[in-house]
Amino acid sequence: MKLNKFFSIRLLCFLLLLPHITGCKSDDTAQEPFQQEKLVTDLYIPGTTFYTSTVSELTIQGKGFRQGDTFSLRSEGRQDTPLTLKAIDPAYITFAVPQEIETDEYTLILTRGTQEQPLGVLAFRRSINLDVPDKDLMTIKGAVFCGSTPVVGAVVSDGEEVTTTDDNGYYWLGSRKYHGYVFVSQPSGYDPLTVNSLPQFWQPLTESQFVCEQHNFELEKVDNDNHVMLVTADIHLANRVNDLKQYKELFIPDITQTIETYGGRPVYTMVLGDMTWDQFWYDTKYNMESYLKTLADAKIPSTFYHLPGNHDNDPYYAGDFQAEAAYKKYLGPTYYSFNLGKVHYIALDNNVYINNGASVGTSGDRSFGNYLTQIELDWLKKDLALVSKNTPVVVGLHCPVFGFNSSLEITNAMNSLADNENLIGCFEGFSDVHILTGHTHDTHNTVYSASIMEHNTPAVCATWWWTGHYGNGHISRDGTPGGYGVYEIDGSDIRWHYKGLGLSREKQFITYDMNSVKNYFRTNQMAVKFLKAYPTRDDYKDVGSNVVYINVWNWDPEWTISVSDGVKELPVKQIYGLDPLHTVSYEVARVSDGGSYTAAFATQPCVHLFAVTAPDANTTLTVTVTDRFGKTYKEVMSRPKAFAVNMQ
Repeated sequence: MKLNKFFSIRLLCFLLLLPHITGCKSDDTAQEPFQQEKLVTDLYIPGTTFYTSTVSELTIQGKGFRQGDTFSLRSEGRQDTPLTLKAIDPAYITFAVPQEIETDEYTLILTRGTQEQPLGVLAFRRSINLDVPDKDLMTIKGAVFCGSTPVVGAVVSDGEEVTTTDDNGYYWLGSRKYHGYVFVSQPSGYDPLTVNSLPQFWQPLTESQFVCEQHNFELEKVDNDNHVMLVTADIHLANRVNDLKQYKELFIPDITQTIETYGGRPVYTMVLGDMTWDQFWYDTKYNMESYLKTLADAKIPSTFYHLPGNHDNDPYYAGDFQAEAAYKKYLGPTYYSFNLGKVHYIALDNNVYINNGASVGTSGDRSFGNYLTQIELDWLKKDLALVSKNTPVVVGLHCPVFGFNSSLEITNAMNSLADNENLIGCFEGFSDVHILTGHTHDTHNTVYSASIMEHNTPAVCATWWWTGHYGNGHISRDGTPGGYGVYEIDGSDIRWHYKGLGLSREKQFITYDMNSVKNYFRTNQMAVKFLKAYPTRDDYKDVGSNVVYINVWNWDPEWTISVSDGVKELPVKQIYGLDPLHTVSYEVARVSDGGSYTAAFATQPCVHLFAVTAPDANTTLTVTVTDRFGKTYKEVMSRPKAFAVNMQ
């Protein structure tokens, strides 16, 4: 039986000594209260976090300790805590850990007469008794706690088995350790500890299948009934086309400012996969570890919950299990759950990596399937069995569950209808389910039933950072600006809107005077060159005279759109069409730059485009768009309206 890592009190990790404390020098006669030369050298300080319930004594090694030396713990804003020595020798000291010490980091101070020396930093945390007993056939055990209080009823899982903590905050799992990790589904009213924006809700398993190992989870008490969830997808960082620069200068300031607008309200972020780009893990040396460094450097004041996208797999491995090993190493579970306030969140993995032809040193075809494996479906059912059917459930996946055809009918986007039914069937009887997806780099909202709605979220990278690379704004394939979803949760009430990067929260649609668009394609040299190279591409010449397009990015059937010419309301028709701004921002710019555009990045038809015909070319129109929550957005469109490569 391996001892828990918190039990080790002689883990020796050399720490750099703190700078010497300088004395007061307010005037020429001020006396230094302490001399500054080193009293003890060659110090080794245990470099881990110590839980007071499991550590009663600590030993510090060094050279030069003396009888009569006294020691204390110092933390900003608190009085020094004197320490009781158990042993002292020129080469070491042993002191009793104060059992009532507050959770914090403390500087260990040596005092010798009028001399003082900071020896290093020790981190102490209050906890429950972490001496969890063994149980027959249980291969993982541990505790879930908040300071000196056990967290009772917390759900703990290894991705197959699911259990809950007892009255002592203890749990046991009979695990075959298939995934190689264990995680806690944080209960409502708690947050996990975080490191570099990452929640510490999981731990890797380190022992063989039949050896019991202990993993404890510390939570912090937080009032998160009223919280905000930011939803991002498809960041696709790869150290190319100035993507890291755009991420730093466009995304980080925007999301940070959004977080700041909520003051002290807890703000979390759910990342729906494709943080990286498997094609470039080896070509540009930007992989999952690189992404974590980028996120850490960003210092975004939010806890980031991730799930994997198809591009977050190692392209040197065929088969899902081996290819996702790197993701598990750095970000942990590929599917899991957590609770915030009255909402149950679930992160799922619905991209099964195939990657034919891969071998170490050679990338495969990077193919994948869009479905949940049986082991994941079985886990999902166990997780949901512990959730009340009246609880709002927010489910994150990378690939969409639904799509649309040219007749604006809802279609299945998963590998098969059976895969779709297997997933949707898990939520039978639940009253309020929101499915959050990404992958497609465009927007669609699908009201599947009275209780289930999918929100397909546009990409942070928009068109894989290309439109920004060409200086043409930040636009996705359907004309939606790159950005993220904002979900405001108050108890069981969930409201949402879309936030385009660099745009006001009030900017929710864009209008095009199609007379000006058609003229642009006839006269602009770059557009003419593009159509000469690709004559079958849409130049919008078939659009009728005096037609206006309205692209309402986050539209769903509960939105209303009205257009007035100042005399009467004009009929508005939903169409399955292309956004001209993206055609110019990506395809035209790409061909003008001497390249051939990538078909997968080209402008795609969308379901949130609307057309209205004005009486003539000069009529001013008032466009009023109202979302499902009654918030109104308006534009007085003076026509002719110029067509420009920006989000007017």
